[in-house]
Amino acid sequence: MVKIKRSLSTVFDHISECMAPVIPILLAGGILKMVVLLLSTLHILSGTTEVILSSMATTPFYFLPVIVAYSTARHFDTDPVLAIISVCVMLLPDFSALMESGEKVTFIGIPVVSATYAYSVIPIILLIYCMSHVVRFLRKIIKESLQPYFLAVCVILVTSLLGILVIEPVVSLVSNGLAQGLNVMQERVPVIAWALLAGLTMFLVSTGMHWIFMTLAITQIGLTGVDYGIMVAFLISNMSLAGCDFGVFVKSRSKERKSFAISAMLTVLIAGISEPSVFGICFKEKTPAVAGVLGCMIAGAVQGIITVHCYIYTFPSIPSILMFYSDKEPANLCKAILVGAVAFAASFILAALIYKEQSDLE
Repeated sequence: MVKIKRSLSTVFDHISECMAPVIPILLAGGILKMVVLLLSTLHILSGTTEVILSSMATTPFYFLPVIVAYSTARHFDTDPVLAIISVCVMLLPDFSALMESGEKVTFIGIPVVSATYAYSVIPIILLIYCMSHVVRFLRKIIKESLQPYFLAVCVILVTSLLGILVIEPVVSLVSNGLAQGLNVMQERVPVIAWALLAGLTMFLVSTGMHWIFMTLAITQIGLTGVDYGIMVAFLISNMSLAGCDFGVFVKSRSKERKSFAISAMLTVLIAGISEPSVFGICFKEKTPAVAGVLGCMIAGAVQGIITVHCYIYTFPSIPSILMFYSDKEPANLCKAILVGAVAFAASFILAALIYKEQSDLE
């Protein structure tokens, strides 16, 4: 059991390290999307200007596999150029058209499962990890004098085929199954489904497992233009953490703890960064963690009743609340604000009621 925990921890650490350089690019795309949305709604943007700015905002997401390939190659200490080329094979317009044609596709008789390669994250990380081992193996069996001629072609051939025939189809099937499972739960038991997911977000963030759901949300937004609740769960989590911070600020007798609590609250509310609240307040003080989980579950149940959608990927916070706006669903933004307010209020009230100083507990 200990080995399994260590293995899972290692996997999530690798995912976090690979995604760390990518997140600022995605945030830039998300901010641009919100700016375009705001200016278009105010009728300031129109015509080709809007198209050009929209293209700038969409580019980080469409070419996300290329960016992830580069950061993953750097993380696993392998050739980033070979990684980018191997991934770009799957993004070629002709190849994409073939995958979307609906025709039966084979490679020397081996069936090729139709999959969408744009917006991929986890398959690319896994592919480049495998590529790093392929490169090491080929360097051993190909003479050094021949490597300039044969190494690159062999790596591109093996890695591209590995991604097209094995990794991308398998991961796509698993991701689609998880997405469909969430959708089924949303349809049949939405209150329980989103209450559980929202209640678990604090622990997902603390272990790095939230990247699995984050990448699924990124893929859903990229492919369909909407996420059906994952990013809402993280909005709930952030607002709930802010409520816990405020509860500690109000109830604590320590000036240092009050100062840290208000700083953590502002960090999660304005920047959407939850780690100070998770590790510095909830896990350290213990009782706020209980309030946070219960507050998240209450707001998650509300999300299950009214159903909030997300249309833009960025870190959920007060300045980025427009990520929940769509002209096709104008009321969605108000629903998101309501869910966030419920999360903050419920967690604040619970934290204020059950909070005890760590020194008192000891």
